Amino acid sequence: MGIIVQKFGGTSVFPKERLLSAAQKVVKAKREGNDPVVVVSAPGRKGDPYATDTLIRNVQEIDPQIPVDKRELDLVMTCGEIIGIVWMAQAIKAVGGYKTIALTGGQAGIYTDQQFGNARIVRIDPTPVEEALKAGFIPVVAGFQGVTEHGHGVGHGQITTLGRGGSDTTAGALAAALNAQSCIIYTDVDGVLTADPRLVGAKARLLPSVTYEEVSEMAHLGARVVHPRCVEIAMNHRIPVWVRNAEGDREGTVIKERASDLPTRMFRITGITHLPQVAQVKVSVAEQEDLAEVETEIYRLLGEAGMVPYFVSKSRSFFEFAVVRHHLELLRSLLDGLTLPISANGHLRAYILTTDPDRVIHRERRRLLQRSQRDWVLLDAPIEITTNCAIVSLVTLNTREVPGIMARILEAMVDSEVDILQVADAQHSVSCLIREEDMVTAVRVLHEHFRLDDENTQQLQPIP
Repeated sequence: MGIIVQKFGGTSVFPKERLLSAAQKVVKAKREGNDPVVVVSAPGRKGDPYATDTLIRNVQEIDPQIPVDKRELDLVMTCGEIIGIVWMAQAIKAVGGYKTIALTGGQAGIYTDQQFGNARIVRIDPTPVEEALKAGFIPVVAGFQGVTEHGHGVGHGQITTLGRGGSDTTAGALAAALNAQSCIIYTDVDGVLTADPRLVGAKARLLPSVTYEEVSEMAHLGARVVHPRCVEIAMNHRIPVWVRNAEGDREGTVIKERASDLPTRMFRITGITHLPQVAQVKVSVAEQEDLAEVETEIYRLLGEAGMVPYFVSKSRSFFEFAVVRHHLELLRSLLDGLTLPISANGHLRAYILTTDPDRVIHRERRRLLQRSQRDWVLLDAPIEITTNCAIVSLVTLNTREVPGIMARILEAMVDSEVDILQVADAQHSVSCLIREEDMVTAVRVLHEHFRLDDENTQQLQPIP
């Protein structure tokens, strides 16, 4: 027996009945001879008093016209987890009588960079948690948060948050730093499933085991069972990750192998994921020789703003990509009206990006630029945005080794009259950008077409 990290999501610790049930799982692990380290998310979900979304809404409603500073927003967002760890510490004492100590991210030795709202862990000092374990305490650590190494003139580190899914990342990083024997993610589903049961019902099958690569691909493409950063950290340190339902004692799904650990020339179909609320963006460029320079500059801006583009493609006169829809406002503020000077063949051209060339503000901007830069050739770069999109993906082990899989996907979609806007493939997936209104149909069709309700489908099979 050794150290195990147990992470409980918000719905696993609220209301009180679920909190006490979660505490029982910690007590059971302790009685079995393990040294549990507990990671807790903010209690409940949106609308509940201490859920992260509720805390954000409360501060924003003070005056919706005044943006909340990111530093202060991080302060308020960490309150939910702090409440959660105190509740959990008390619950463990109540149901098991063990000594506990509640630790914020900073108190647990979690240090991050200074990217408020989406910080990355730079190092973990395991000493505080290790000392608590040696003293016979069960450490209960706040997920989703850490502190910077140094403050900004205030003498100590700044409190930061790790972005959505950050409690999973906390659990994975702590497991690595403590050399834990396993990391258990408790959630509100039985484990990693072949598809979202809300879309395919009882046909969704539990996957007893998957590789790190498969579940990371599923997480990146919309499955919300475990955060991909947690999986990546666990893979790098060879730590088994279990995904289990917080209710009941079902075994769940274990993630403990790399794809390279499996027999060569083998594949399997893992599952279907979906990512709703996606927008397709198309940028047209008049001169073909300028396309690469405009494209490079825009992707640089997206990267600096923390946006990840999907379905990157281009032709001679335009390039296109997709982003999640909640980034649209930021994308428009970055690109709409942006002027990009291009130097080619000794002539200076400038592209003015615009979502609406007929708007008065665009025409006025163009007139003023032309007056101040008479030697420039000004060209419009129209931006077309299709907002009602979704991504549906088939996740497999070794996609590119299976001939005919793309044809099968397209055949299933065409037969169901699902219009595919773009297709992209990767080592472990094939993704389709479609209309959001077709998303449920596409998931059900692919799940049925590839017979994912049959447990034999998930077995390793020889590559044809």
